[in-house]
Amino acid sequence: MADGKSKVSNTATKALIAAAAAPAVLFGAVTAINRIAFRRSNIASASEVYHRVNGNKKRMANPVEWDNYILERSDVNDARYTMPALMTFKVSIEDTDFEGMQTFILNRRAINDRAVIYLHGRTLVDQPTIYHWKFLDTIARRTRAEVIVPLYPLAPDHTHEEAEALIEKLYRATADKYGADNITIMGDSSGAGIAASFCQSLPAKGLAQPKHLILVSPWVDLSLKNPDVTHFEGADPMLSASGLRKSGKLWAADLDPADARVSPINGDVTCLRNVMVFTGTREVLHPDAVLFHQRVHACGNHSELVVGTGLHNNFPLYPIPEANRAVEKIILAISMD
Repeated sequence: MADGKSKVSNTATKALIAAAAAPAVLFGAVTAINRIAFRRSNIASASEVYHRVNGNKKRMANPVEWDNYILERSDVNDARYTMPALMTFKVSIEDTDFEGMQTFILNRRAINDRAVIYLHGRTLVDQPTIYHWKFLDTIARRTRAEVIVPLYPLAPDHTHEEAEALIEKLYRATADKYGADNITIMGDSSGAGIAASFCQSLPAKGLAQPKHLILVSPWVDLSLKNPDVTHFEGADPMLSASGLRKSGKLWAADLDPADARVSPINGDVTCLRNVMVFTGTREVLHPDAVLFHQRVHACGNHSELVVGTGLHNNFPLYPIPEANRAVEKIILAISMD
């Protein structure tokens, strides 16, 4: 009888071990497939899994949930922003105000001879995450640049006009200090779209282009009318096209979301200078990002496209091995005399 109980116990133990090991085996199989199919690291695969299970895309795709979330962000965005609790900086950081707009300045030193104006993304309704700040801390630490991060007004209470007016004033002040030839304008996702639109508006304002325009996973068409969007949306673990379109309509206000003033893919690209575009092949914004680069390149202006195979939105901002090459290219561009 004792031997029988022992055999049952051993069988149960083995079953529990097998059950516990199953998720690890499954994840191992998935990451192995990802390495073969996309040539990406296990960490990058884990990052995608995380974004798939955290529910953000599902919320964006649900009209009621997304409406409620946007309304909730209205109250949050009107409050003063505070840094994520776990964020520590290796460079100096100042929490300041510019024309009433909360603005963070990283790495302000007497030896600075250039500046980066960074416009964060997050679907036009959210403030920066810890990943933004870690990325910017690295950029500031490894360049001679003062990094300026304006928390421009966001939807749903504010529109593109308010944000653009404040960004223009900030650009003028920064150009007065450093000169346009020593400024990089950079942004990610919706912030990258704003950056591109702003640079397209500079000739009409009588202002010179910055030395570099760096766009990370740029959202350059608020309407997302490109038919290829549907194909890429299925692979995107983070973003829903329907949710993005809703945010885009709020941001565009009285304009058609496809209007060149808010969708730079439809604007004049001939004025742009030293453009660099980063995009992953598993993001809904990928086809328009590639098309934007192609249009800049076709008119004879310099544009460099860096494609992250098998990678999701804003991959250069995340702590994955594939981000290293992108970060090095960004640092080199900013540092180049």
